[in-house]
Amino acid sequence: MMTAIPESASENTCDVTLGAVKQRIAGFGLELLGALKLNPEDPLQPAGLPFSSRSILLIGNAGSSIWPAFSQSPEYLDGQPDPLDRWSERVAGELSGELGAEPLFPFAGPPYQPFLRWAEKAGAGKPSPLGLTLHPDFGLWHGYRFALAFSGTVVGISEQVASDHACDSCHSKPCLQACPVSAFTGSSYQVTECAGFLKRNPNYHCNHQGCDARRQCPQGQQYHYDEAHARFHMGIFVANRAPKEI
Repeated sequence: MMTAIPESASENTCDVTLGAVKQRIAGFGLELLGALKLNPEDPLQPAGLPFSSRSILLIGNAGSSIWPAFSQSPEYLDGQPDPLDRWSERVAGELSGELGAEPLFPFAGPPYQPFLRWAEKAGAGKPSPLGLTLHPDFGLWHGYRFALAFSGTVVGISEQVASDHACDSCHSKPCLQACPVSAFTGSSYQVTECAGFLKRNPNYHCNHQGCDARRQCPQGQQYHYDEAHARFHMGIFVANRAPKEI
């Protein structure tokens, strides 16, 4: 039985268990990608909240885990812009109301919340040569949809210890060799060249299977996006980032 939820997140003094959150988000195909404890003086404290957060849970997709639920959602089917962001806002609103949390989004700002720094502090990933965060389990095939901030304690969050970064022992760096226009240098990403090439070459496999450089990473190979999921993301990327004159 679910315990009563406070009227607002700022009044939440009840403990929530990590297991209960995992169970609740699983119905949407969502995964707990990372969890961390904060204190009021922490430089990573979320901006714009009416309370000091003590716990942050990073919620998102691992591979195509959300695709079955999202692809059948009203947001995906209505033909309006930003379906995934709108779906994320609706789902996060439902979950935060039930769990007594405050939802935070990587696409809302400024100010933008430090999702990538939260992930690193939580032991949930470090930057890769492509600029994407490499998760220790899911590799490059995950995405942060939202975070839940709790003013109370989330039972089950363990203290993180420093771990090896898979990219440090990957000497051949196949991700940097695969791009047909050499958009990735290891220190920068030539977005316009990448998107422009894909717009000029709509049948190129990156448009249908996902970024070739991303697919070459040996970490988390089993979590490659399904083709329909990959086409969705790549279509939005090309539409938004390719030069208009092409």
